[in-house]
Amino acid sequence: MPADTLTISLTGPLLDEVRAAAEARGLTPEEYVRQQIAWDIALGADDAEPDFGVEEDIAAFEDFERTGMGIPGEEVEAWLRSLTTANPLPRPRPRKLK
Repeated sequence: MPADTLTISLTGPLLDEVRAAAEARGLTPEEYVRQQIAWDIALGADDAEPDFGVEEDIAAFEDFERTGMGIPGEEVEAWLRSLTTANPLPRPRPRKLK
C-alpha cells in the first residue's frame, strides 16, 4: 500500500448509511467519505460531541449586519468542494457585501 493511502473498513449499519448518503449525492462511497473528512478538517471540527454554536452564529450574523463583511455561500461551497480535488482553491476571504 502506498504511504499516501489510508484504507478503512466499514461494516453493518454505518456502511449502509455511507452507501445511501453517497448514492443520494451521486458519489461513490469512497468519494463521499473523502469529502466528509475534508469538510470536517476544513471546518475545524475536532470535538467528539457536535457543538452547533448557535450563540456564535448569532454573533456572526450580528457582526455581518453591523459591518457588511462576509463570504457568499457559493464561494464557500466551491472552496469546500475543491478540498477533495488535486487542486484545492484558496480559502475565500471576507469582503464588504452590503
